[in-house]
Amino acid sequence: MAKEPLIKKPQYRPNEVAYDADCQQALADHVDRLLDDSEAAGWDRAKAASALMYLSAKRLKAGSPS
Repeated sequence: MAKEPLIKKPQYRPNEVAYDADCQQALADHVDRLLDDSEAAGWDRAKAASALMYLSAKRLKAGSPS
């Protein structure tokens, strides 16, 4: 049997208005956990969040697979 993905599947198509909010909801707990872990390791939470934004944008710009 296939293992369930860690992140819930989309409920909407990418061109639907609710898609972005659905994606944000699916990722929120994971991002919070990553920021919590970063902070527990001694990183400033705001700087870690900024680094995540930078890394995300860099991966889009580089044409990484989505």
